[in-house]
Amino acid sequence: MNKKPIFNLRIRHWLESLPLSLRAKLISGNLLIVFIALASMGYYVYFRAQEANTYLSSELDKNVRQKAEAQLLSLSGEHATELNHFFNSISTEIAKLGTTTHNLLSQESMLGGGAYWDSVQSLFRLTNQSWDNANTEIASVFIPASLELNESLISELNTLKQMELYIPPALAANPDIIAFYFGGVSKETIYFPNIDLAGLVPPDFDVTTRPWYVIASPERNPMSRVAWSAPYLDAALHGLVVTSSVPVYDSVGSFRGVAAMDIQLNHLADLVSKIRIGNTGYAFIADRDNRLIAMPQAAYNDFGTTEENLPLGEVIDRTKLVNVPPEFFEILTRVSSAEDGLTTLTLQNEERYIVYQSIPEVRYGLVLIVPTREMLAEAIIAREQVTQVTRNAILVSIILVAGLLIASSLAAFAMGNALTDPLSHLTRTAEEITAGNLNASAFIQSRDEIGALSRSFDGMTLKLRDMISFLEQRIAERTADLESARQQSEKRAQNLQTVGEISSVITGEQKIENLLPLITRLVSEKFNFDHVGIFLVDETGRYAVLQASNSEGGRRMLARGHKLEVGVIGIVGFVAKSGLPRIALDVGDDAVFFNNPDLPRTRSEIALPLNARGQTIGVLDVQSQIQGAFTEDDINNLNILADQIASVIENARLFGQTQQTYAELQSLYGQFMRQGWQTFQDEGTVIGYHQELVSGKKLQTPLDTDEIRLAKQQGKLVHQNPESSGEPASLVVPVKLRGQVIGVISIKAPSSDRAWSPDELALSEAVSDRLALALENARLIQDSQVRAAKEQAIGEITTKIGASINMRNVIQTAVEELGRALPGSEVEIDFKSNGQSADDN
Repeated sequence: MNKKPIFNLRIRHWLESLPLSLRAKLISGNLLIVFIALASMGYYVYFRAQEANTYLSSELDKNVRQKAEAQLLSLSGEHATELNHFFNSISTEIAKLGTTTHNLLSQESMLGGGAYWDSVQSLFRLTNQSWDNANTEIASVFIPASLELNESLISELNTLKQMELYIPPALAANPDIIAFYFGGVSKETIYFPNIDLAGLVPPDFDVTTRPWYVIASPERNPMSRVAWSAPYLDAALHGLVVTSSVPVYDSVGSFRGVAAMDIQLNHLADLVSKIRIGNTGYAFIADRDNRLIAMPQAAYNDFGTTEENLPLGEVIDRTKLVNVPPEFFEILTRVSSAEDGLTTLTLQNEERYIVYQSIPEVRYGLVLIVPTREMLAEAIIAREQVTQVTRNAILVSIILVAGLLIASSLAAFAMGNALTDPLSHLTRTAEEITAGNLNASAFIQSRDEIGALSRSFDGMTLKLRDMISFLEQRIAERTADLESARQQSEKRAQNLQTVGEISSVITGEQKIENLLPLITRLVSEKFNFDHVGIFLVDETGRYAVLQASNSEGGRRMLARGHKLEVGVIGIVGFVAKSGLPRIALDVGDDAVFFNNPDLPRTRSEIALPLNARGQTIGVLDVQSQIQGAFTEDDINNLNILADQIASVIENARLFGQTQQTYAELQSLYGQFMRQGWQTFQDEGTVIGYHQELVSGKKLQTPLDTDEIRLAKQQGKLVHQNPESSGEPASLVVPVKLRGQVIGVISIKAPSSDRAWSPDELALSEAVSDRLALALENARLIQDSQVRAAKEQAIGEITTKIGASINMRNVIQTAVEELGRALPGSEVEIDFKSNGQSADDN
């Protein structure tokens, strides 16, 4: 049996049994149905809102975490690539050195005769029987005492000595390179610059046993690749140093030795210290044996240690980092295996991202550490916003349900009063339609079955009547829509082309003082806007300062230094604070619009943030005297243009900062060089040399002529021909080093009819340049020798004192050695104990 008809029958009997009128029954029934529907809808809205809040928060956390991790991996890859480029450049230099050495050895038959440098005449034995050359030469040459000069060794040394023609420019061009040297299979060594190698190493020094030689030799390096030593602290105070070496073969493929160079890693440490991730993130580098290469102070603080406990070059292990979780050392194991990855770790009671990336050229590992809260701050803010929106939605739903219930009650009363009248009117209308009057209309507006029947009759006649006109109207509308779409497409393409043209023009300008006015002028001309201004956020982040404008009012604002407080004044201040675009199609209705007296006719305005590297560096402000002047296409195009402008401004800023840094480095280097030469001149006894055709002598007093003073002041060559003065031709050439005049060469012709030719002037300047480099090298070598002599004297005195175990012998030895080291000095040692004193003289 069908249960639905039985249920309907019971409902009808129940309604008939009620002692109510039809109007009351309809009102009561409608109110009951509305209440049930609204209550069900309210419960469903509340449940779905809570469920959506939970889901959105979960998905938001997951998406932001994925985005943060992807960003960290990308950043680590970029920094690792930059660091790898540093080592690639070093590999290129050592490869060039190996190629140069190979080319020289390939021409040994022509170059080994001693035309440039003769080892037989230049080398001499020391008292310890090892071979040495003069300290005034550019490169040191050392041969162990056990070797004799034979023809092959002489030919090889004569050939390789010509490397000094190539090495000094390479050393000068790359400040990270400390020294170049070559070790041959016969145990001979050539070292650049000249450090008197024979005086520093033992007479039986065997270069073929050095680690840098062994790792580059064919047995260990059959593919002849560039080899890298383990980093170590340089004894000459160059900081952390690594040696790069490469095997050298001659033209027939015979192994002849190893070329190497020492590289200081101070520049690498600077690069690592400048890496910033988030607000407090940092980076450090370790090699494949977990030796520390570079680490900022923030890392020492997080690891609970100091630079003294964990200096550069030391292995990072548990004994030095006792407060670090064991998982950190597992990460170091993956770093030493040249793996890349990302994980999290708790340091100092805070969760942090750990990103590790390999540097392939040297198999070092770059490790980035940044607190997760900094990378996930966006998720926390967004989660709070979602929760607030959910609460607001629930509150609005409750208010809406209450309003609907009240409106439904009023509507039910009205419907009960109006139900009977439409019945008779609908009957008459039906009779007219049956008679053929298609213009008849019921005009019953109720939404019940009677209203539906009335609308059906009216709709049937209306459709028959309007079908033809409706079809014609639809065709016309479609045609108009197509034409409008075509015009919009053409305008959009033209605007995009204009954006491209502006981007192409401004990209070629690197000076920001020319760039900003150019941008405002082009945007105004291309898009026909009344006012275009560019604001840049100042260094304090408090004000947005107007930097360029095309309009007359904008120029007046520029003249008085117009600026707006960020986040406080005007649309520009709002955009500079929020980093979001703001559009006012009617500035009178915009709550944050700033009424500027210099631009009184502004009716619509759009301000777009200039975002670069995640920060708002300024605002592009566009104003029009027409209300609602900005279309959706204008907004999209200006958004694209704002991104291009931000990128160009940031590039111009970086270019200016780079130029300023380069100038400061040049100034510091010049000051350091001037101080060095001033100290050298104050300590030295040599003023200069006077050389004639047959003899020469030292100068006792400095030369002082008008030509010499002019050459020192101008830093240029000064020459005088006989026809201008009637005296023998003279020539004064300044000796300049890095743009600083450190001396002069004064030349006089042998006869009064002698004139200087252009070739002689050019030759004099070339000799002056070579002399400046040679003098600088000699000064640096002298400084190194003085420091080495001091260290040697201290070491010898310490050794002799430490050899005695008797107190009196120790004191006597100390007094005697200090007396020898300081001739003519009186040495006394005084000890005080329990109020008594004793002197040893």
